[in-house]
Amino acid sequence: QMGETVMGTKFQTSCGGKGANQAVAAAKLDMAPVSMICRVGDDQFGQALLSNFREAHVQYDESSTVLADKDISTGVAPIVVDTSSGDNMIIVIPGANHALTPTDARESISSLLQGKYFSPPPAVVVQLEIKPETALEALKTGKEMGATTILNTAPAPDGWTLDDFYPFIDILIPNETELASICSGMDGDEEAMARSLLAKGVGTAVVVTLGSRGAMIVAKSGSDSTTVTLVDAPSELPCRKDPVVDTIGAGDAFCGALATYLSSGLDLVEASRMACGVASMTVRKQGAQTSYPTASELP
Repeated sequence: QMGETVMGTKFQTSCGGKGANQAVAAAKLDMAPVSMICRVGDDQFGQALLSNFREAHVQYDESSTVLADKDISTGVAPIVVDTSSGDNMIIVIPGANHALTPTDARESISSLLQGKYFSPPPAVVVQLEIKPETALEALKTGKEMGATTILNTAPAPDGWTLDDFYPFIDILIPNETELASICSGMDGDEEAMARSLLAKGVGTAVVVTLGSRGAMIVAKSGSDSTTVTLVDAPSELPCRKDPVVDTIGAGDAFCGALATYLSSGLDLVEASRMACGVASMTVRKQGAQTSYPTASELP
């Protein structure tokens, strides 16, 4: 609580950020090339992030990623973890994240995708730790280029709405808290809320992550109908009986894995099931990216 001092048990630093986590989770599965469009400060945290990208085989544009402005630091996110439950609280200081402009997003995505043929289509995954106008331009450009556009609504919009975003989103991924925030003031359960977002223009599906309960897919199945599918991690995962240690980055692992599995040709239900498996493995270890499995670690 405000004004209260409490004792902790451990301190550590590690590379993170929702976009970076998702990129690393996807790259570790080694199923398709992964590129990260971002900005970092010219500081130790930025250099650590870029070194981590290289180690994970995440591609990035060296010439445009590091900012020359010494007054803009790399984005950071202090996290407090309750060791008894694995739950966490996060405060995001965006820093260089907010220096990524709509023009940057359009030019970078166009450079990666324009004039190239992909089958199945690639995925453009966007989060909301960048400015809203930049996130929107990234989705628009991805849509124009024929990519599957995925928006992870984290952190949930604060003081603004996603109304302009919906026509450019193929798959929307909120967790339960974010879904309630997006649908603020609406009565009904999570399924009804997800259906309302499809009605507002989300193109293919709303995939609600449910923590230990897996995910709920509410998908369009015709002009006026939808299907609801509940998915969980594959039963053959050896870690399912292991205790939860740390939930940090599990949602990001789901998003990155889902994008990769979709890009490899799996349908949405099977891709979501496999992504649940990846996320389930991450919570059995400490940390975010350090807990993400490689393809060889999956059954």
